[in-house]
Amino acid sequence: MFLKKTSQPEPLQVGLKLLKWIGLHSTTSRKRIWRYYFVVGWLLGNIVLPRALLGSGNEGFDSLVRSLAEMDFFSDVCIAVGIFATRLRNFERMVQILGGIFERYETKQCVEEIRGFNRRMDSFAKVYIAYIVMLVILFNIPPIIWNLYMAIFVSAEHRSSYVLLVEVQYFYLDIRRNIVHYLIYYVLCSTATVCSAYQSCIKGTIFLTALQYGAKLFELLHLRIDRLGKVKAGERRRDELRRIIELHKMTLKYTELLEETITFIMINQILNCMAIWCMFTVYLSTNYGPNALNVVVLFVVFIVEMVVYCVSGTRLSENALKVSSAIYHHQWYLEPADMQRDLRFIIQRAQKPCGITAAKFYFVNIERLGIVVQASYSYYLLLTNRF
Repeated sequence: MFLKKTSQPEPLQVGLKLLKWIGLHSTTSRKRIWRYYFVVGWLLGNIVLPRALLGSGNEGFDSLVRSLAEMDFFSDVCIAVGIFATRLRNFERMVQILGGIFERYETKQCVEEIRGFNRRMDSFAKVYIAYIVMLVILFNIPPIIWNLYMAIFVSAEHRSSYVLLVEVQYFYLDIRRNIVHYLIYYVLCSTATVCSAYQSCIKGTIFLTALQYGAKLFELLHLRIDRLGKVKAGERRRDELRRIIELHKMTLKYTELLEETITFIMINQILNCMAIWCMFTVYLSTNYGPNALNVVVLFVVFIVEMVVYCVSGTRLSENALKVSSAIYHHQWYLEPADMQRDLRFIIQRAQKPCGITAAKFYFVNIERLGIVVQASYSYYLLLTNRF
């Protein structure tokens, strides 16, 4: 139902459907909230809790590093969506403002541009879900095929340990040697990974898409300021300027609400990114074969998420700066005094950097991505030299 083709999609349409199904939206019955608690509880109870209480069930530094990284990965998605759940009111106000801004762009060119962008974002969200589904299949299917082959065709004395979905001591089951125990573990843990994937889809279709909408709002505002000089001087230009100032205020409000919604999610993402990249790199540098496949899948998920966050954050900040440039090149000093006073608000506000921060510490952009990669590699070298 989430991938159904829509001729004229609304902003954030796919992500809102995901939220409604799980009960995290004001328009749905609060009775559905049990689905959210079930998704989180099933994931924590079948992957995170066994690892935290019983360890990895295997000796060695590599096993420890992998199990910690996997626990961090699956905890991260629960924390991110959990933080978002506490900020739903800000998010819903943000969506209302987004709709209000689009309604104020009435020219045929702007309407077509907005509709085209909505279609692209709708396609992006659906492709992102399809990408997560593909990774879930890649994560879950090869291990069970390999293990069933070993259980059927390889004798017990020549059989190696079964390939696990995640490195964990699953309560008191012998999941590395007993095929029945392994199948019980597989059914429960594979459904837990689906719960994690659902929350990852929320992150992609809501957070990533909302960032791109923020960048688009500044782009539309920039184009409208560029066309201000073509409006006939007099009352028509004054009316157009008032609309631009109103749009600028609403765009800033959208960005402010987006910042309030995801700022702590971003700091959680960046810190976990450094830890997970470092630990997965340590594991992959010395381990190959079937056991490494699932680690690679989780590694790819976090890399893609972080890159898209930083690219979208950079684009939003750059488009906000273009608004200042557009006002500067408008020759505002030739306008009447009352219009100059109105334009001063945009000029003054445009001097302040605009973007999405990680808990107010730093902006999320390409530069931050480079710092994260450098820090992860430094920690990787430290661990490999120490152990």
